[in-house]
Amino acid sequence: MRLHFDGLYAEQGQTYTSFLRFFPAGEGMAASVEHDLPLEETVVSVASWLLPDHPLASRGPYSVEGNVLSFDATSKEGMVEYLGVIAPHGMELCLHSHSHINGHRAYGVYRYQRLSIS
Repeated sequence: MRLHFDGLYAEQGQTYTSFLRFFPAGEGMAASVEHDLPLEETVVSVASWLLPDHPLASRGPYSVEGNVLSFDATSKEGMVEYLGVIAPHGMELCLHSHSHINGHRAYGVYRYQRLSIS
């Protein structure tokens, strides 16, 4: 089980899409955006700014033990914890989340979206 670093993981809700992005150095990033474009276009847009140098993005360390992923994303608003499993093919993350910002708990399946190289 391994994470993919050449794309984003996306979970589509009714009016927003949540994204997780991971980097080989052990840092992950999280963002949620309203979606009014097709998923492919939203992925490209979010990938252009969800980068380690973004000053306001939610970020933090992640760890993988076997197929279990643990990730804490912190922003100026607070922290969201993610815990779950990486599917054997690495194309899905099945994660429980707990927001320490508003107390919200959720379960979601984040599907891998590869970034095409132009």
